[in-house]
Amino acid sequence: MGRASVVKTESGRGLRDDWSQLVGRTVEVWQWNKQVATGIVDQASVDDSMLWIAADGNETRKLYDKPSGFRVWA
Repeated sequence: MGRASVVKTESGRGLRDDWSQLVGRTVEVWQWNKQVATGIVDQASVDDSMLWIAADGNETRKLYDKPSGFRVWA
């Protein structure tokens, strides 16, 4: 029996569903097969349904949620 292949981004990050465990980690946010953000997770909901990427420079803090099709790679 073969091992399941692990899909990763070019930067070596893997898909994560446990968003509440990612606070303080650098992640990539994707939607519809396009990378839309990279940043540090500032806060995440306990139920893993949404997270906030911290403000950086001129960029403000942003909210991403699973129901809108966002996926997170860490």
